[in-house]
Amino acid sequence: MTDPLASDPPPPEPAASPATAAAVAPALNLPRTLLRRWLLLVAVLVLLLAGWEGWRLRRDALDTLPATARLATRLVLHTLSRSTNPFDREPLPAVSLDGLAELEQRVPLCVQVIDLQRRAQPQRCGAASPPSPLGQRLGALLQPHDLARARLEMSLLLPDGIRVGVLEVGVYWASVGEAWLQRIVTWLGLGAVLAALVAAVVLPVERALKPTRRILAALAQLEAGDLAVRLPVPRLRELRDIAERFNRLAERWQSVLAEQRRLAARLLDTREEERRNLARELHDEMGQSLTALRAEAAVVGMLAGRAQANGLKDGAARIAELGAQLLDGLQGVLQALRPTALDRFGLAAALQGLVAQPRRRTDGLPLRCTLALPEAAAAADPLAAVPAAMAVHVYRIVQEGLTNAARHGQAQRAQVSLQVRPAGPPDGLPVLLIEVVDDGRGPGPAGPTPGHGLLGMHERVQALAGALALDLPAAGGMRLAVRLPLPATAPPRPTPDERSNA
Repeated sequence: MTDPLASDPPPPEPAASPATAAAVAPALNLPRTLLRRWLLLVAVLVLLLAGWEGWRLRRDALDTLPATARLATRLVLHTLSRSTNPFDREPLPAVSLDGLAELEQRVPLCVQVIDLQRRAQPQRCGAASPPSPLGQRLGALLQPHDLARARLEMSLLLPDGIRVGVLEVGVYWASVGEAWLQRIVTWLGLGAVLAALVAAVVLPVERALKPTRRILAALAQLEAGDLAVRLPVPRLRELRDIAERFNRLAERWQSVLAEQRRLAARLLDTREEERRNLARELHDEMGQSLTALRAEAAVVGMLAGRAQANGLKDGAARIAELGAQLLDGLQGVLQALRPTALDRFGLAAALQGLVAQPRRRTDGLPLRCTLALPEAAAAADPLAAVPAAMAVHVYRIVQEGLTNAARHGQAQRAQVSLQVRPAGPPDGLPVLLIEVVDDGRGPGPAGPTPGHGLLGMHERVQALAGALALDLPAAGGMRLAVRLPLPATAPPRPTPDERSNA
């Protein structure tokens, strides 16, 4: 049989209403949110700066193209004038463009010479070091759709005014893209530095807020009923105030609940003491009087039999019958107020007598009950660990559980079992486990109805610092499970002879 109270499951979180769930925003992790937002800001800043650098490089390349073309034309004409005869009308020989090497180091340009017959010489672009593939792709992005804007044709006129060809000058966009790539790498490095600075700022914030996890865990423990939980004092001033107020609240709550339990236990003890005194008074006064009444009725009946007075004999018989009824009713009241077997023979015998009592459901059918007690050595009380002050509460809990099984559950069978478990977590005390399992119809869809009997059991269990659970077994019916902590060393229980003498 499984024990539903063997461990304390975490309490279920209360279900939020749709309006509340819609109104409450998702939880915000402050350090991670700061880090994400700063990194996003740095990324946007790097992208904007990279885009601005690309636009500026493209604009400068197009703006400086006319001046660059004129300068390149002068350099080519200077080289051509020294290597060409003005009276030679042969086709234009191959023109050396090596004089543009220094200019190509400063300005990204492509140069091509075309003679009068529109024959083009090989094109010369950029410096000696070729751009990277990524630089070429970036240059293709900067290149305008209208290629005429990025290419100029300059006439090659010798000093004597003879036109010998055309010099075509354009922007070397691969070189511009390589320059843009270098700027992007620079801005990415700056962004990495900014991200590292942001992380250096956020990490101390995360360390400072780390105690909030401990606060949340302590709140969960407090919600679960662990009133001994306390928070360490963190370094952050705001969290330190929260921790100190939490500790004061937990101490106050613990003292209030302890005082409430003491008052509830005192109330139960006072009520049981009043019942004990009332039972004693009824037993001593009414019980003796009714016994004497029955004896007198027997004497009257005997004398009337000798005198042959039938009327007197019938009256005496009625007196005796009435006295027997009164005595039976008195015994029932005494049993309800204070079980005499509990004081005279102990808890185990009292429970056996309680289970053996005949019980009937509301439809008149009987309820058959069985009892399983802890195993014990020969001639030893199996429930010796239960203090005398707690025994009456254990008796009442079992009594109310059987009453509910017969009255509300309409059960045919009920099984009562008690177990004493050794000391263990969470409080390091031995535990008494009580179970009342029936095969009745169980509670309705809304659960058990909180009547006076169930409320009384809750009061008793709460006053004894225990736990009560109601669940539905797979086979049907209902199971009442109660766990009560026992003192580490229970005082010696009085023997049956001592109880009878008392």
